[in-house]
Amino acid sequence: MAKKSILDDNSELYKIQKKKTEKEKLRDLTPKGKVTYLWEYYRIQAFGVILAIAIIIYIAYQIVTPNIDTQFYAAIINNTIDNEIMEEVRNDFSEALQLNPETETITFNTSLYLGNSVEYNASNATSRQVLTTYVAAQEVDVIIAPESEFKTYAYNGYFDRISSQLPTDLYTKLSDHFYFSDMEDDPEKNVYGIYLTDTELYSNNAVNTDPYIIGIIANGEHKDNSIEFIRYLFDIHP
Repeated sequence: MAKKSILDDNSELYKIQKKKTEKEKLRDLTPKGKVTYLWEYYRIQAFGVILAIAIIIYIAYQIVTPNIDTQFYAAIINNTIDNEIMEEVRNDFSEALQLNPETETITFNTSLYLGNSVEYNASNATSRQVLTTYVAAQEVDVIIAPESEFKTYAYNGYFDRISSQLPTDLYTKLSDHFYFSDMEDDPEKNVYGIYLTDTELYSNNAVNTDPYIIGIIANGEHKDNSIEFIRYLFDIHP
């Protein structure tokens, strides 16, 4: 005779446990529980989908947006000229170079303040680091700065000798405006800058008593446009 089980044949222990579907699991949860469940089990997949969408949007943006090449970059230290005037000059010089505004541009960086004033101490280090980084990356073509700041960059070898860059006609006409300096590794004084005091832009708009000087960066990539900018400032044409 078979031994009678203590448990009833219909006991839950004998029922085959049927695995619930995801839909059934969610149906049995409270609204808060549903949110917690979905976040716990599907957040990685959600992040993957969002990342994939972001990559697709970025690629599509890069395809439809034309690359704009900077054809001239002027780093202007301690600028005192109104930004609206500088923007007019930027647009006018861009037209003078006959650039295509859809694919080419020029940049005037007027955000660099390197003075010794206490109020600028916090930003001095940042501005110097930014300028040094841009020059090292060959993004800067010319530096315009007050003489007190310009001489430091000239001494440290940032600039080309003007005699090696300017064509004869321009060199001759600007000889009275030359800035002479020695370099750390070359004690002989040479022309590394041009005073802008007599240009219309600086004589009529700059409020700093320290004269401004322009120098052509030694590793700049747009030497021809740098020369054209000097012609533009002094209104000297070949």
